[in-house]
Amino acid sequence: MNNELTDRQFAIQWRLAGESVEAICQRLKRSEMWFHKWWRRYVADGPDGLFDLSRAPQAVIDRISPQIERTIVSIRRRLEAHATPDTRYQRIGAPTIQAELKALQATPLPGLRTIERVLHQHGLTSPRMRLASPINPNGYPAPIADDSNGLHQIDLVGPVYLKGQRQRWYIYVCKDAFDGAVYLKLARSRRMDEVLAFLLEAWHYLGLPAQVQFDNAREFCGWGKSARYLSRVIRLCLCLRVTPIFIPQRRPQRNGAVENFNGWFQPLLFRRRFKYPAVLRRELARLMITVNEQHIQSRLAQRTVAQYRRGKRLRRLPVKFHLDTNHLPISEGRVILIRQVSRRGKITLLGQTFKVGPSHKFNYVKLVLDTRRQRLTVYVVGKVLKRWPYKLNRK
Repeated sequence: MNNELTDRQFAIQWRLAGESVEAICQRLKRSEMWFHKWWRRYVADGPDGLFDLSRAPQAVIDRISPQIERTIVSIRRRLEAHATPDTRYQRIGAPTIQAELKALQATPLPGLRTIERVLHQHGLTSPRMRLASPINPNGYPAPIADDSNGLHQIDLVGPVYLKGQRQRWYIYVCKDAFDGAVYLKLARSRRMDEVLAFLLEAWHYLGLPAQVQFDNAREFCGWGKSARYLSRVIRLCLCLRVTPIFIPQRRPQRNGAVENFNGWFQPLLFRRRFKYPAVLRRELARLMITVNEQHIQSRLAQRTVAQYRRGKRLRRLPVKFHLDTNHLPISEGRVILIRQVSRRGKITLLGQTFKVGPSHKFNYVKLVLDTRRQRLTVYVVGKVLKRWPYKLNRK
């Protein structure tokens, strides 16, 4: 081995000194294939690459009994068949299989890697679902979601057409960006009254969030009537001490948690054609219960949302809470809008244009509207850039 290692070291030294590969191979009585092999190792790993690699197994594979292996395969095939309503929206991966083995008191309980190996050996693996790519957060003032109800994201799916009908339907979706809890509702329109009713129902079910994030659809922001006007959706949030956040215009990927959820459930839900709204509502309720009570979340230490939330003190609406959503005042609070500066150094807000300077073009800025002080502050990377007085239209 010493002579072999020495030859490799000399070969690399001479090549670095400018000698040809042919001359080096003649001096060492080695083939050019031999030289190129060790040259590649050297380029990849430096001098350490010239040592022999260990032939020992890199990892010890867990051994399981044939009975447990057959059980894993049977559970996977049952889940992926989606043959019953209870499995229609169930996940089929290793965490779900492990949870079922634990419920069946299988011993010894195999680890996740072992279950994945068994599935691979039996050809039961499937490609990962293609969801929206993670977004580079550099420079983007993303809100923080570090616990349940820290941040909810709102979106809608539609229009949806029932079999043999022309009536448009919409599915409103609320998702917790941290723990993955969801609330869904079927509605006949995109009118703001429907949005307000949905938010109150979702927050009765999930609890009140600290922040809620919307896109810039009219049913949420309601802007365009007049400048300095706050929609009833924003007023409802302020009334309930929830901070509304609006993502940049034409950037739906910034609502990534709810957008990915929409992309996951729609193919599963719409494999069936629904004729009656009551049937679709029951199916949405089944989907919601499956996600909240059966999906194992790695972020929650292999627990479901229901298990994680159990015992948490979440801010909730009173049981008999009622609010006249047609006459909502502007309460004290903050409204956050994230905008991308244009080529000319401008941003648009509530139908008005503000200049922040061409040096910030294409950067994202956070605008904070303080309804008590009635002023607008622009932040760049957490620092105040500009501040203007902002008198609100209270009609």
